[in-house]
Amino acid sequence: MTPPSLRPHAAPPAPDEPLSARQCECLALAARGLTSAAIGERLGISGRTVDEHLMRACRTLGVRTRIQAVARLAARTGPMPESRSFLP
Repeated sequence: MTPPSLRPHAAPPAPDEPLSARQCECLALAARGLTSAAIGERLGISGRTVDEHLMRACRTLGVRTRIQAVARLAARTGPMPESRSFLP
């Protein structure tokens, strides 16, 4: 029997498991460099809730960090378009 400390914490993600709309929104804003607090302010949720969405997205995408999640999502869907603005 495997000791509890060596057992995996969760089942590996399905390779094509879909992200929720909110997870995608949070990842898109994280890709633009926004903090969890700033993302939360834009979406009308707390920064902690943003962290939860990003953590679940990381689990779904099979990565550990939000940067890896953004890169993995870009690999799945193509790069996110940059917003071009000449406003200060």
